[in-house]
Amino acid sequence: MNYSKILLIKLLALSCFLGANLLQADEGLSLKAKGKETIELRFNGRMQAQYDSLSMTGETSTNHFYFRRLFLGAKAKLSNGIYAESVFDFAGDENPEVAFDKAIIGYKFDNGVTGVLGFQKVPFGFEETTSSSKLQTIERSAINRFFADDIDFSSRHMGVHAKGKLDGGLSYALAIVNSAQGEGSRLGGASNSSNDIATFARLQWKQDDITIGLDYGDQAENLVTGADVSAYTSYINYISGNLNLLGEYFSGDLGAGNDTEGYSLRASLRNGKWEPVIRFSSVESDWKVDSDELIRRAPSGGSLSGQGGELDSTYVGINYYYSKAVTFMAGYEDAESTDGTTTYAMDGLRARVQVLW
Repeated sequence: MNYSKILLIKLLALSCFLGANLLQADEGLSLKAKGKETIELRFNGRMQAQYDSLSMTGETSTNHFYFRRLFLGAKAKLSNGIYAESVFDFAGDENPEVAFDKAIIGYKFDNGVTGVLGFQKVPFGFEETTSSSKLQTIERSAINRFFADDIDFSSRHMGVHAKGKLDGGLSYALAIVNSAQGEGSRLGGASNSSNDIATFARLQWKQDDITIGLDYGDQAENLVTGADVSAYTSYINYISGNLNLLGEYFSGDLGAGNDTEGYSLRASLRNGKWEPVIRFSSVESDWKVDSDELIRRAPSGGSLSGQGGELDSTYVGINYYYSKAVTFMAGYEDAESTDGTTTYAMDGLRARVQVLW
């Protein structure tokens, strides 16, 4: 039995033990933390079991079940106002692999500003910074994946994060972090392998049913493109009753004229426990279009380098909310990438069961 499985079993056993104590607190059992300053402990988990069947022009189709996410987390609050949170992911693509999805130390100041030192997502992209447990689509859009997964620009970085509120429904978020994405504890294998810094900022306005925001990021020496990257995204999210509309636009400068832009438009309408959803997404890049990266877990291949690369995607799905903790999702995605000479067609079905605790 490998290390990740042993650790998973131990954490699950601990969660069950703690849960049993908390549920029977009225019968005299209690939970005590080792640290005397700890005044609150919370344990949580997220399990997403998924099935993908995807095809691509000239490539062998994919057809498999797997765990998309397998999270176990804990959050502790101290009497002095400091809190700490860690979330571990056991669903890594390489076996054995246990990664930490989030690890932070935070404090909320008297003026309402929350400061964080640690490893978490930077404020870039509305869909990217929305928890996967609350997304209406099984995977995030192609243009979102370009910046978060293809060139490792946004998503999780280690550093200093802060957020707060202003007057009139305005709020902000800032991050000064390691330029290298995902560099939280190993430092890329050596302490001097990457010494560059990235900055990210968000200004957001929320009033009643509408949220409008502008995010910006500047990353020195991107490890994928080999150049400095700066990008912004603007978005609007409108929620009225059971109707949820999202529009998001991205633009990035990848250096040496390798500009990239794209958009994502999503609409969903909740009807009781059922929720149909549709999304259109597009990517135009003069750097590269990695078809199998932008359409997650598509068959390997479909890379288009150079100017004029484009990928367009349409997703149609249906969600069933069995309860607040259990969701069933299914969706069909049809996509095409081209550089004017070569074209790759992709399509397929995805299905997911999500359980939260």
